[in-house]
Amino acid sequence: MPYEIIIQPAGVHFQSDRNLLDDALKQSVPLAHSCKTGDCGICTAEIISGEVENEKGIIVKSGDVLVCQSKALSNTTLKAFYHPELVGQKEQTVPCKVDSFSLVTDDVMVIRFRFPATVKFNYLPGQYVDLSFKGIKRSYSIANAKQVSTGIELHIRKVLNGQMSNALFSGIKKGQLMRVEGPKGTFFIRQSKRPLILLAGGTGIAPVKAMVEELICNQDKRDIHIYWGMSLVNSFYLQELAEISEKNSHIYYTPVLSGDGDWNGRTGFVHQAVCDDFLSMQDFQVYACGSPLMINAARAAFNIKGLSSEQFFSDAFTPAE
Repeated sequence: MPYEIIIQPAGVHFQSDRNLLDDALKQSVPLAHSCKTGDCGICTAEIISGEVENEKGIIVKSGDVLVCQSKALSNTTLKAFYHPELVGQKEQTVPCKVDSFSLVTDDVMVIRFRFPATVKFNYLPGQYVDLSFKGIKRSYSIANAKQVSTGIELHIRKVLNGQMSNALFSGIKKGQLMRVEGPKGTFFIRQSKRPLILLAGGTGIAPVKAMVEELICNQDKRDIHIYWGMSLVNSFYLQELAEISEKNSHIYYTPVLSGDGDWNGRTGFVHQAVCDDFLSMQDFQVYACGSPLMINAARAAFNIKGLSSEQFFSDAFTPAE
């Protein structure tokens, strides 16, 4: 029997008898989420009333739950982030072909896909897709704005014992047929006049690149501060970020090396570089993409700097084999 779920403060309703997040998305109620595995914490919601079985199989009547891992056991009211910008956006599974690919570092490949002429794939920069190849499915952020290309660009990092990355690094070819499912996720630029800090670790730079391209295409003149953390000197594979910064006086790019090497730039943790550069972050809006460890550290540090928790948006990367 489905239960009535109310999301506050938006006041939207949906029916649920299984997974709360899945049921919400199927009924065009876009709640905040990212990994869907319970690791990132972005889908955290507060129980206002009702009973919910959480990710540990425990029945709870108050406190926080992860909607991606929980099930309602009664009519329930939750306090959760709801995104009206995504209402009407429909996930679809469509074929795509490899248009080009290049190994930009020893362990990162950039792949560009094209769609059939009949496919209209709409998304917001920052969202991700599930890529299917050889019976394997993995999630990757889209790395380009729609105005830049009619297809999509993905940045794939080679993961130790990773089924998908091993298949792609060893068996990809131009024209290869694959499938993508999406768009997915709630990581996108919100309407605001606040200056932006875009924080990335590793291939978390992919959605940041898409966001920057979109902002430029829309002639958004807010100050945009891009911080990209990598552990190896030769890992900063997007030279265009420096070029974008040189051509646009309101865009600032700071690569930060966390490892050792012959490097004349900034060093240390990437979120700490942000803290060092701003006395206060009270007026900013932050978008962070990378490991859960980086995101959690950034959230805590930026809060101390005066950033409102409501102005911190994130997408956590959780490597899968």
